[in-house]
Amino acid sequence: MTQPSTVRVGRNDAKSAWKKSSYSDHNGDCVELAEFGDVVAFRDSKDLYGPVVSVGRRTMATFVSALTSGQMAAGRR
Repeated sequence: MTQPSTVRVGRNDAKSAWKKSSYSDHNGDCVELAEFGDVVAFRDSKDLYGPVVSVGRRTMATFVSALTSGQMAAGRR
């Protein structure tokens, strides 16, 4: 069995093409993401120079698949 990619937490040091989530609401609670080759990075849109979490594309695809298939529904154990 292959190991999942490592989740990295860092700082946003580079200017990137950050995209705001289409599910973001109007009160400022927003998540943005940017793609860097084989890595997808996330940040809080209110803190442009704050922490950034990045994961590999395969990890991201697995996460999105689990969300959209209902495997990670709120309250589910």
